[in-house]
Amino acid sequence: MKIFDCHIHIENGLQAYDLDEVVKRNVIFNIVESYNKNAASVPKGDTISLIFDYKHNLSTVMNEIKGGKVNALKIHSRQQKIKHSDYPEITTLLAKTPDSLPVIVDAFYYGDEMEYMPSLEYIVHWAKVFPKRKIIVAHSGGYELLKYFFHLRSFTNVYYDLSFSLQYLADSSVYADMVKLVKFTDKQRIMFGSDYHWASPKLQLEVLQGIFHKLALSDTEKEMILYSNAESVFGR
Repeated sequence: MKIFDCHIHIENGLQAYDLDEVVKRNVIFNIVESYNKNAASVPKGDTISLIFDYKHNLSTVMNEIKGGKVNALKIHSRQQKIKHSDYPEITTLLAKTPDSLPVIVDAFYYGDEMEYMPSLEYIVHWAKVFPKRKIIVAHSGGYELLKYFFHLRSFTNVYYDLSFSLQYLADSSVYADMVKLVKFTDKQRIMFGSDYHWASPKLQLEVLQGIFHKLALSDTEKEMILYSNAESVFGR
């Protein structure tokens, strides 16, 4: 069984990574300074996603894109302190990047800074104005997963990254929503991820395998979710 973990962080190293079946990982850098320090440590064959730091490091990000050094961009509203009024500027700047470059949007709702929560409205907007670009919903919406499912299901360029939410919400009512997402979404648009080191890749896989069993997914469907979908998105 091959696995492509579509969502990990490398700042603390990979010594505690606990899935032997993983053959590829998408390493996400939420801070440009961390990218500058740690990008050289990314194992050969893994892919790299870089924060779209349009406020402080736009020229650096654009140069890395131009040099073909990143496989995707990341937008993280809580990390970047993005307010709703900032999104038109982000949209304008994204339009200056290649349509072939996927965009990962953090969609995990957490904390008390409500003005910086993710924007489902703008994910819908980007899916419409960038129809050729792959947009990945990181964590699949967290506790808002069902809302994301209903509002995004018609967009064939929107993908769901199951990282962190699988284990963090497995003992909550959201588990039933995760099962619904996997059951009714095109299997070509769902991807396994862990959010290592914040989550255990092994435990993430165990929760997902429980969903596979519950839905009696075929081997082909499992392979898409565990490997080939991420290879298609990030393997450019």
